[in-house]
Amino acid sequence: MICLHIVMRKFIQITLIIISCLSGQDSSSANGSIVETGIFLKDLHFDWKLPHKDNGTFYSIDLHEFKFGFSDLNFSQEQKGSKHKINTRISGPNLKIDQLVLNAKITSKNWLTRERIRRLEERQENPKSALYLIANAIDLYKVDLEENPKSLNDLYVNQYLNLDAYPFDDPKWSYSFTIPEQIIAQPTQINPITETKPLILDWNTRELQFDSIQDSLYKVPFVQWDYLLDIQSISQLFSSKLEIDLSPDKTAFDLLLKRGQFKLDHISFTATPGDQLTNRSQVFLPSLNLETNNFALSGDLKSKPIFHQGQGKFSLRNFEIKIPDDLREEPEIQAMIETLGIWNNSLKIRLVELELNLLNERTGEISFIFQTPFIKISVDGDFSIRQDQIHPEILLHQMEIKIHPIALGVRKWIREWERKNGRSLKRKGATVVLKVEGSLENPVIHGMD
Repeated sequence: MICLHIVMRKFIQITLIIISCLSGQDSSSANGSIVETGIFLKDLHFDWKLPHKDNGTFYSIDLHEFKFGFSDLNFSQEQKGSKHKINTRISGPNLKIDQLVLNAKITSKNWLTRERIRRLEERQENPKSALYLIANAIDLYKVDLEENPKSLNDLYVNQYLNLDAYPFDDPKWSYSFTIPEQIIAQPTQINPITETKPLILDWNTRELQFDSIQDSLYKVPFVQWDYLLDIQSISQLFSSKLEIDLSPDKTAFDLLLKRGQFKLDHISFTATPGDQLTNRSQVFLPSLNLETNNFALSGDLKSKPIFHQGQGKFSLRNFEIKIPDDLREEPEIQAMIETLGIWNNSLKIRLVELELNLLNERTGEISFIFQTPFIKISVDGDFSIRQDQIHPEILLHQMEIKIHPIALGVRKWIREWERKNGRSLKRKGATVVLKVEGSLENPVIHGMD
């Protein structure tokens, strides 16, 4: 609403500038119309290849058709004394883009490997800190007592280490040492990542020793990435009517957005590292649609507009993300995939749909659907809105949220959340049912005992 208000303010200001140029008498009128105007392109191609020293970097763009413009624009203006009345009807801005393909080939470090390193270092942050703290404590112990400690307990009893504080309070790791050889961080039985390897700090060099697999990750190879964005269609349609009343003490306007639509069809993005097809990242969006109908608002330039009515709908269908093999092998991602019941490396959202119906200045209806192969969520309810200038507020009424976990892992996760938080969610069969009411900023949720 705030963004729409800003756009409306700018549009009206520009309109007023035009009117001031047209009207210079006490009584006047002006009329104008444009059947159609815009910009048109067809079968555009452009490519750019950098010198060989830039490792063959290449960019290209192909566009079958581009249209941007306005149509059925009608304009009228009347002035009587110090008062102006302006009426406009317009279809636009309308946009159409067909078969847009953007391609880039860039040689750079393998970001998949860099991401694996980042995740690995996050998992090793606690044990690394502990190893260096132990090494420093042993040094101090030897300086003070002129001998090496025999165990961590010696360091704890003599207050060189606090094993009850960070990073030693992490139960997923245990520590030991053999001086003058090494200090070892060993994953415990409760470490959720069973493949975790021990971390070893060499006593003499004070450097960490990595296994061969981890060591190879740090030698991040350069690779030529092939990025491809393929858009079949983008379209935008608008039809509106605007009336402005201008007087010395105020500027009032009424806007009716009869129809608005923004639509994306069949968009895909792929990123392929060299010839590693199994590590190709892919995002596919077959359909995204945003529509508004009979959206009416009024106000003046010195205050926020009042919304009177309107319907809006957002929908997204069959959105899919393919996870590269290297990332799938990461323990956290592998755990997520198993929880969601994903078996083909593809995270899919079948439907996201949001519908909003503003019945009048005070009340409206809302519905929301989120549907995937692993969970379904639906929201239905009413809302009231207070549109005063001092304390605007949205209140929820009779709102019902239904959460139906499909994947077994999601059901277990919800049960684990209930156990940890000491809550019991109300259910109808396997479906969690919650009631929500109150302020949007601080709602009251019923169904959580």
